[in-house]
Amino acid sequence: MVIDTRDIFFQSNPFSSLGDPGQAEHDLLFVEEIAKYTNPKPEEVHRAVDIGESRRYVSHVRPCYGPDAVRAHDLADRPMLCSGTVIGTRDGIHRFLSVLVDEFRTNNGRGPQCRSPSTTDQWTMNHLYYSGRFGRMDRTRTVPWGTGPVLTVGKPCVDSSDKMKKTGKKDLMTFDGHGLVLNRYEPEGSPTRVAPALHQWDRCAAWINPWFEEHRGLYTRADKAEDEPPVPWVG
Repeated sequence: MVIDTRDIFFQSNPFSSLGDPGQAEHDLLFVEEIAKYTNPKPEEVHRAVDIGESRRYVSHVRPCYGPDAVRAHDLADRPMLCSGTVIGTRDGIHRFLSVLVDEFRTNNGRGPQCRSPSTTDQWTMNHLYYSGRFGRMDRTRTVPWGTGPVLTVGKPCVDSSDKMKKTGKKDLMTFDGHGLVLNRYEPEGSPTRVAPALHQWDRCAAWINPWFEEHRGLYTRADKAEDEPPVPWVG
């Protein structure tokens, strides 16, 4: 699992629902951010993002790759994929990193318009995916928002129509009886009904800090020996 470490935390083991990697149907999983088709409030279109309508995507990749290669209107209603959480088997992650790192090396030789911070991992990765550059599409899939091992909460917590957007929103979140954050579209009994990993939690300041205080047992076991894993699923 390739992850951003600053803004992610775990409610359970993110790999437990994926089974034996040697028997996996897919070897590379990209995590979708909230899109039009997964937005619980479709009437509030600003609460979701599709890559074809993302000005940031266009502004970061078109100067490097050119307008003919970056045809954002062809990607209307296609979800934004998050570069901060990518999951795969050994072979899948090797394929992913090989393509992405090679692209960065190539871009470094193309001039400043292709280098970070002009063209960064999020936008480059999406361009590569939607161009088919990661290959093995039979072994590659995207995981819809509200399902699977990772729930990306950044956009749902940030209401772009709210001048106080930095405080974060809670209305698109769902919780169980213990207050744990749920994957909205996973059924009861699903191993990922409680979202195993929450990414971009720092956008949720209005409710996330009190939430951490209420659920200290997820990351601390003060009554146990210091050398014992802090949460029960870490073996």
